[in-house]
Amino acid sequence: MAESDKAIQFERSGDDVYVSILKSTDGIDAGKIKTAFEMSRFADALLVNDNAFNQVTNNFLQWQGKEHSSSSHYNERVATLEDAQLYVVISDDHMTATISCDAARGGEPIKRQDILEALKAAGVVAGIKRKMVDKVISHSLKVEPGSNFEATIARGVTAKNGENAWFERLVDDARQRVLQPQEREDGTVDMRDLGEQITVLEGDPLLRKHPPTRGRQGTTVKGDVIEAIDGEDAEMVPGEGARIADNDPMLIVADRTGMPWFTHNSANVDDVLTLKTVDVSTGHVKFKGSVIVTGNVTEGMRVECTGDITVAGYVDSAQLYAGGSITVRKGCIGHISSEDEERLQADEAYIPHLSSKMDAGASIWCAYAQYAFLECKQSLTIDRQLTHCHVKCAGEAFIGGQDTSARGKVIGGTFETCANVSAGQLGARAGTLTRFLLSVPPPTPSDVQALTDLYRQLRVTTHSLKRIKLGLQRCNSLANNEQQKSLKQSLRTAAHNELNRMRGVQNDLKVMRASLKNHPTLRIVAAKEVFPGVQLEHERKKLRMKEHRGGTLLLLKDHELRMDILR
Repeated sequence: MAESDKAIQFERSGDDVYVSILKSTDGIDAGKIKTAFEMSRFADALLVNDNAFNQVTNNFLQWQGKEHSSSSHYNERVATLEDAQLYVVISDDHMTATISCDAARGGEPIKRQDILEALKAAGVVAGIKRKMVDKVISHSLKVEPGSNFEATIARGVTAKNGENAWFERLVDDARQRVLQPQEREDGTVDMRDLGEQITVLEGDPLLRKHPPTRGRQGTTVKGDVIEAIDGEDAEMVPGEGARIADNDPMLIVADRTGMPWFTHNSANVDDVLTLKTVDVSTGHVKFKGSVIVTGNVTEGMRVECTGDITVAGYVDSAQLYAGGSITVRKGCIGHISSEDEERLQADEAYIPHLSSKMDAGASIWCAYAQYAFLECKQSLTIDRQLTHCHVKCAGEAFIGGQDTSARGKVIGGTFETCANVSAGQLGARAGTLTRFLLSVPPPTPSDVQALTDLYRQLRVTTHSLKRIKLGLQRCNSLANNEQQKSLKQSLRTAAHNELNRMRGVQNDLKVMRASLKNHPTLRIVAAKEVFPGVQLEHERKKLRMKEHRGGTLLLLKDHELRMDILR
């Protein structure tokens, strides 16, 4: 059907567009044909080629010059009509469906029914976004003809696994108590006030169990159900000094007055033994709980307990062993035998026997220590000074403060650590040998578990390869050649898969071992000054101070001992 009665007309035949030019028309050129095309209802159609209008002009003029032509109009195909095209792409996990659209070129635009039928044909039945369908239709009418665009038209619902039972601590753990000086009202810090002891009364709530939750199923865009895993339950166990609450089976309360401590699913309350002093009149103390000594622990005495030890006075050539923390408000004083002193003069690496000892499963806080052995799994805090002590500390050490504010002194002795140390002064003017034995921090429990799992996988894979090798040897005894050939092929495929698995595990082990070698930088801060005789040691490497220096930063970085100015 003709568009108009003009000299240049455009007609549709199926999916093709033809130009029709009146034979008697003069002055025809490509520009006029192009203008007429762009003004027609077929302007969005796809031209047969980029030179279509010039081609039509040349062909028309040649035809017009032929006198024997009896037709009154010249006709030639110039364009093709293309309807909008839809494609549905479903992700590998079937959780999203994306619609890809090619906009129409003069043909039929996208309709709602077209989208719904395309989704149905692709098997998309769930998670369809109705509003997005309307947006796709609207957008397709605005974009350039033939241009492509995509839109996420459907999303599945992700399965949500249930949460495992978990346990909420309702009071602080006395064994994890952080021994740190308390701030006064004027903003200054009282180095002797370490905060209140953590205690509970009978009936106080300690631990609440939160039960596991059920998982929520998911659905793919194809309507397939994704199963969810319900959370796992765990038993709540009241430990010593604790019980289940009478009116709440999900709550543990204290069964006595004491100091609370926790494991993953259990609460305990240590009984507290309070003594005025520990001397020959009390004998050695071994107690299942925590011990508070309001006076001194005298020479030759020993105190052992599963909880914390708090001494308000002095520790004088005595031994303290605590499963938790040790706090000595005044000082710890010991001595060294003359024999050990002579041996130490002859061999600087010798570790002498010291008469005072404090060994804590958590932290140690002490006003000062002299000729004492101190070992703790967590932090060490000394208010004023360490003199000729042997220290083993797995956590950070604060000698009279932290970082550049530290004012305490470390003079003589041996300090073994895998963590940072802050002090004001290291060594003494007399050049007293003061050794710091530095080691890299041990791997975390998660790293140890990861290594264990990788080595276990390696053992399993090695065992599988040995069994496959044995199977290949036994194949030769089969009489049936076809059966023998088939079995060998299966075993070779299995061996190939196991070898690939072994290479993967070996690569993971290589990466894990390399990462464990990269340790965090250890910092020994001397905020005020360092004297000759201070010596850092790591493995077989040593760095010894040969001159008096001001504020100094000593480092163990990338397994190398270094020294820098404290800035």
